[in-house]
Amino acid sequence: MLAGLTLVFAVGLAAWFARPPHLAPARNVLLITIDTLRADHLGCYGDRSAATPVLDRLAARGVRFATAIAQAPLTAPSHASILTGRTPPRHGVRDNGTFVLPDDVPTLAGTFRAAGYETAAFVSGYPLERRYGLARGFDTYDDRFPHGDDARAAYIERRADQTTAVVLQWLNRRSRGSGGRWFLWVHYFDPHAPYQPPPESAARVAGRAYDGEIAFVDTQIGVLLGRLEESGELARTLVVATADHGESLGEHGELTHGVFVYDATLRVPLIVAGPGVSAGLVSMTVARGIDVAPTVWDLAGVAIPPGTDGRSLRDALSGRSMSDAPAYAEALFCRLHLGWAPLHAWRTSRWKLVDAPRSELYALDSDPGEKLNRADQEPETRALLLRPLHAVVAGDRWAARPAADAGASERLAALGYLGGTESVPLAASPRDPKDGVELINRLERAIAEAHAHPESSARELAAVLAEEPGFALARRYRAIALAAARDFSGAVAELRTLERDHPLPVTDLVLLGDDLRLSGHPDASQSVLERAAGMDSRSPEPLLSLARTLVARGRPDEAAVTLERVLALAPEHPDALRGLGDIAFGREDVGAAERYYGLVLEADEQDAGALVKMGVIRVRQGRTDQGIALFRKAVAREPGNPEALLDLAAAYVKSGAASEAAPYFERALAVAESEPALERNTLIGATRFLQGRFDESARAYRAALAVAPAPTPELVNGLAWAELKRGREAEAAAQFRRSLALQRNQPEVEHLLAQLGSAR
Repeated sequence: MLAGLTLVFAVGLAAWFARPPHLAPARNVLLITIDTLRADHLGCYGDRSAATPVLDRLAARGVRFATAIAQAPLTAPSHASILTGRTPPRHGVRDNGTFVLPDDVPTLAGTFRAAGYETAAFVSGYPLERRYGLARGFDTYDDRFPHGDDARAAYIERRADQTTAVVLQWLNRRSRGSGGRWFLWVHYFDPHAPYQPPPESAARVAGRAYDGEIAFVDTQIGVLLGRLEESGELARTLVVATADHGESLGEHGELTHGVFVYDATLRVPLIVAGPGVSAGLVSMTVARGIDVAPTVWDLAGVAIPPGTDGRSLRDALSGRSMSDAPAYAEALFCRLHLGWAPLHAWRTSRWKLVDAPRSELYALDSDPGEKLNRADQEPETRALLLRPLHAVVAGDRWAARPAADAGASERLAALGYLGGTESVPLAASPRDPKDGVELINRLERAIAEAHAHPESSARELAAVLAEEPGFALARRYRAIALAAARDFSGAVAELRTLERDHPLPVTDLVLLGDDLRLSGHPDASQSVLERAAGMDSRSPEPLLSLARTLVARGRPDEAAVTLERVLALAPEHPDALRGLGDIAFGREDVGAAERYYGLVLEADEQDAGALVKMGVIRVRQGRTDQGIALFRKAVAREPGNPEALLDLAAAYVKSGAASEAAPYFERALAVAESEPALERNTLIGATRFLQGRFDESARAYRAALAVAPAPTPELVNGLAWAELKRGREAEAAAQFRRSLALQRNQPEVEHLLAQLGSAR
């Protein structure tokens, strides 16, 4: 499908790149941000081995800034700077997963919507979830990531092809509507660690995983631009492509990003193309992340809000000279999470000063790799740069601003802000991050393994905690790794240890609530999740987890009310709609279930969960061929989805095509072999049942119940059906009654019990 889409748009895209620039004002604005993309890994920035033809051609069609500097090496703070034109001390977002953008900070989306634009954003990584305030001003804010029901992955992201697919659906819906002006922000997360590019993308760059992720994103940007060209909108669209930060890749001893403020993680690409922009120009003006918003406002004819720190680069885009403006940057990860020293930087076109326990000063014109520290040799230059840097830090007007949750206030205090005063951060910690970077690298390696190899990840994180017992982030990710290994009780123990040290933020309370449910403590889970929902009224996540717990407790009506609260926060949220569909399906209200699943598929026609459930409905309606088509689409989207594989096999059996079913049964069993005992036995039980091997099915379901933290209606019903098919009606009836004791309001089970009673 990917290759097909690329070929469909290739001719139109090539024609666009060949045309001279159109000088009419831009009608639309497309902002593309690529997570974790360092500039020197693009072909247009000098990497001859890069596979980035789309971005390279975009640079040739517009203006490429040779040097562009991000304001922080983390996703949320840097994106907040891109979208507001303000530095982190003035917009208030200082870390991922904790701080919320204040309501009174103007944003690109808010100003464009006020100017009559339709605004939409499609983001691909958890630090940009709507709860952190960046959704404000967007008519559409799509942050649908593959959250797991049983354990949180260390990094929650949506692949570039999936993000592009929903963007194209939005564009297609617009083309059938009014056709007004739009501002569209598309964010791709793929180059972020762990690096796992599709095989075809990795092959284009000789297996270099990081570059393979970049190549994959480049291809998807080509699909997006090709769609705009095909519709005739690209010629009227200002396109801005940039990144939130780079990646160290081992430079200065740092594996990824977030710790240091060297150019490896701060120097990013910035490419601007479209109406009114010169073609084929390389600007030597130093650009900054905070310059993106005022430049876009200026080119679109929208007034730049007062208090913006950045400046418009319009003159540079026209080929005129501009003086360089200094760039502020900060890295507070170690200060917030470990109590080490914060890092603040002041960068001019020639010099960079890093304010740290051991100050660093680099002459960038002769030392672009920042290897020779000249702080001792150039004390006057150091003092000259330190004054404006201290002025920025001292003017931190959001020092006392409430952040995302209870844990955020504590982390703000760790910055040195006491009693709500707007003071300079205290130099309370003597430890320089340079002295502890290997500990951070061990954490990064362990986090990268948390999903694929959770047991080894948990062991490595235990070693990190032995060295730094107060490292809360390491303990949190150890809980995630243990949950991924299905040790939910161990995960609960780690989170309870965190809770003894300080109040848990909402994200950790959600983890705790999920792990309590999955370890067989639904009452405690409900209590924790209700507390989390009360602490953060913006986020749907506590409510989604609470709904799952209510279902597990046999209270589907309360779960449905909770899911409606999610939709009030995030209309068309797929997990909420899917959950409501599941509840309706369980009540045998097929019409309502079909309506909910249909709404999910309207927003994302490839949503595997909704495809499977809609397929089941079609089979029950006697439309087996349609059900098979839906199951096949789900398997194409998620080849390892056991529910889709089993339902497809069962549908083939029902249609009389048993030979077609066999390979899908085998694929489902192959998936089962790599699963933990509970999931493996559950999957084997379902597969053997559908194959008519009821003795083996019953044994597998009993094995699953033996290792489950607590019996569930699904497992007990599976065993009951297997026993019924074995001719053991009394045992089947006993199991069905057991299921009803776990969850009331199961009409089908009640009907079966009545039949079994009358048969006796």
